[in-house]
Amino acid sequence: MIRTTDWEQPADRHSELVDPVITVRQLSRFEFARRSLTRIDHALVFSTPKGSYDTYLPPVRPTRAEVAAKRYTAVYEVDMGVHPVQAEFKLPSDNDAFEFGVVLDLSWQVAEPGRFVASGHRNVPRLLLGELEEAARPVARRFAIADSAAAEQAILAAVTASGPLGSHAGLNVTWTVRLRRDQENIDHQVRLQAIDHDATEQILAQQRGMAFDIELDRRQRQQDALTVARQREYGHQEQDLVLQQQRWQHERAVLETQQQVELQRLKAEKIAIYQAQLEQGGIRAWAMHLAEHPEDTVLAINSMREDQLSLLEVQKDLVGQVLGGDTAESYELEGPKQLAFKRFSEILNQRLLGHAEPGWGEAPASVPHQVQLLGPAPQDPPPTAPQPLAAEQPTRPPKPSTPPAPPIQHATFAGWQPPPGYGSTPTMPAADAPAAEPEPAREAPDSPGVEDAPPENGAP
Repeated sequence: MIRTTDWEQPADRHSELVDPVITVRQLSRFEFARRSLTRIDHALVFSTPKGSYDTYLPPVRPTRAEVAAKRYTAVYEVDMGVHPVQAEFKLPSDNDAFEFGVVLDLSWQVAEPGRFVASGHRNVPRLLLGELEEAARPVARRFAIADSAAAEQAILAAVTASGPLGSHAGLNVTWTVRLRRDQENIDHQVRLQAIDHDATEQILAQQRGMAFDIELDRRQRQQDALTVARQREYGHQEQDLVLQQQRWQHERAVLETQQQVELQRLKAEKIAIYQAQLEQGGIRAWAMHLAEHPEDTVLAINSMREDQLSLLEVQKDLVGQVLGGDTAESYELEGPKQLAFKRFSEILNQRLLGHAEPGWGEAPASVPHQVQLLGPAPQDPPPTAPQPLAAEQPTRPPKPSTPPAPPIQHATFAGWQPPPGYGSTPTMPAADAPAAEPEPAREAPDSPGVEDAPPENGAP
């Protein structure tokens, strides 16, 4: 019959143990059974009747004979694994209002199972924390809360000097301690540090800003110098360009002035030529026009013929009015009648333009070149001479009249003479001719190229 254990805790490899003793069981003299004793990686500690302990480290196990011979009374199954522990606790500073926060990281292992069983400890982390607090508390009392680093170094030295932790209980312990201030002091220090950091950042920003300003000013000065040099060079180029443009403008103005003077001179010459031609009358004007436009020959001849016919009609009406009128006395009409008869004779003696006498085909050598350009005109029958106006008034007695003056000779076509005043200077009346009051005459119709010739000898 196998007896049950006196103490047993459900533990495996991953269990967090505070007591490395897994089971405790009392033994009778012939009760030892190896199969139900322990695991292979656990140590066995046997107690003898004399109060001593025999330890069998794994994988060593006692035989049945050894157990019977030594008459063991109990067996302890002890875990030999390494167990990590992390704990936090507080240590006082030189001021009771502030305490150091301590973080302890350690790992323990049972090195001597017999000694640990004999020590009787059941909570290994509490045992180790108690030893550390006992050694560190008086050391931490000597430091202010702000001297956590120095206090940590002193605690490490004091605990190490007191001996390995848990050595009297047969434990192998590795440990480390971290000391820090309380949270309020940490927050205060963080605020101070933030202020220092901010001030340092601002100071550094100002210093670096000054350096940046100096470098920026140097760069801007260099850019200004380059800009001034560039503008100076551009100014020289622009000035040269302006001077060149001014020279070109001056030369152009001089050329334009010379051209205008030349044009004015040519225009004055042209005006003088046209003035001289127009002063000679319509024949010279038409001759000058036909010299440049010979295709207008027919137009010129027709225009001159119409002008001559209109002038003849006007003169005939004037003579009829003077001879047939009865509003004036006979002695008053003596002079105008003589002039009218003279004009009547001239009208009968002259020929119309385009009606040439036989043998008119060529112009005489004395005719100017402008008149010769007109060329031969079509042959028209000679105009019928009008009857004397005196025959129309048989009741009036004939009055003596002076013989008519010979017609004015013109250098024109053979067999043709322009009417008096047409293209020539009007003929002044004779010195002994009596003055006569002019009578209103009928206006001739206007036509292109026609000049109104004033009557000769002061006739209206």
